[in-house]
Amino acid sequence: MTGPADLRDSTTSTGAPVLVLGIGNELLGDDGVGVVAARRLGAPPIPGVDVLDGGTLGLMLMPYLAGRHAVLVLDAVSTAHGRPGDVVVIPDGDVRRGHGVRATAHDIGLVDALAATELAGFAPRHVALVGIVPESVTERWGLSSLLESRVDALVDAARSVLADWSVPAEESVRTEESVPTGKSVLTGEKAQVPRHA
Repeated sequence: MTGPADLRDSTTSTGAPVLVLGIGNELLGDDGVGVVAARRLGAPPIPGVDVLDGGTLGLMLMPYLAGRHAVLVLDAVSTAHGRPGDVVVIPDGDVRRGHGVRATAHDIGLVDALAATELAGFAPRHVALVGIVPESVTERWGLSSLLESRVDALVDAARSVLADWSVPAEESVRTEESVPTGKSVLTGEKAQVPRHA
């Protein structure tokens, strides 16, 4: 793969103001949850939002991030206080500075791509990461049954972030709360993005 795949129609990005970027490797089990969640979030398409599969491209994501109003990253995360299946929301400043992000080539690449957009004068105004603590990151295709059952909670948390950014929700969006209040949603505390192959 040479660039992110558009999860809506397998074409290139439209340059919409908002980018939802699924990150991860679907060949490593739960590590691919960001891509799975992005695919689910992007069906049906949301007006004004590009939904892309960023795979494990790291720094090469810079052209896709530059010039956006907002970028929402979906990924598997680990946290000192989280259990498998917990949904984690990492706020703007922590994502940009790499606070809580593990020092791996891929994860540094994402932070560096965001920094490069800032140096070039085309940084997104808003950035956030919504993730979920994986149960198993091993060489296999597909999510564990636990994470499969929690993808909707991850998507709902992502929709909440988009709503905070004034992205209108589709009428088909579920209205019930899938994430137990105060229990599964953490806000950036010691959150880490796992290493991607």
